[in-house]
Amino acid sequence: MRYISARQMIFEAYHEQRGSVMAYAQEIARMGAQVQTTQRNNNDWRIVNGLEAGAVISAVENQPAHLAALARYCFGPFTKDELAGDREIVEIALYQQMIHDGVKLPGQGKGKPTVQQLETLRYLCMAALYHHSEVTWPYSRQGLHSPNAVRKWFNEYLGAEIDVHYWSRKDRVSWGAVWKKLLDKLDFWEFQSLSKLAVLMEFGLVG
Repeated sequence: MRYISARQMIFEAYHEQRGSVMAYAQEIARMGAQVQTTQRNNNDWRIVNGLEAGAVISAVENQPAHLAALARYCFGPFTKDELAGDREIVEIALYQQMIHDGVKLPGQGKGKPTVQQLETLRYLCMAALYHHSEVTWPYSRQGLHSPNAVRKWFNEYLGAEIDVHYWSRKDRVSWGAVWKKLLDKLDFWEFQSLSKLAVLMEFGLVG
């Protein structure tokens, strides 16, 4: 299989796994058996593809759960419904990371955030992951390109409201600043995840 990027590797590898030959290739690798070539049934190229796909999938699955889930959610050949579990893993990890980092929320002041503020943060994590998965390669869609797009998404998909009148302010904390932190974190997590795959190409372990 000809891999040209880490993102494409993920798509192709999981797509390859769906074939029955993939299971055969994994069994051969497990047993250390030799593949016999005959004029009548030559599946060597499919076996090699299967073994390479196995190496890619292993590199994805052996990462922390939120990085593996992000890779599958953004680049795997699956529908959004198939990846509902992965989406939730990343959303929760993103929310917990923001709490761990002590992110300040609009209106919080010096006290603890309210239940409503935390709920809005959780919803914003969901929106940020949706946006990231839409605009990243290979999709490169528009995503939530403006504060009003975020507000509309909140209303249509969550039945919730977010005040975007002061999305970006220099004199106080704004939801726009929180949004940027979320997108920066997702970019960093994507970099971490894909770097594990890039190593396979760099050392010629897949091609």
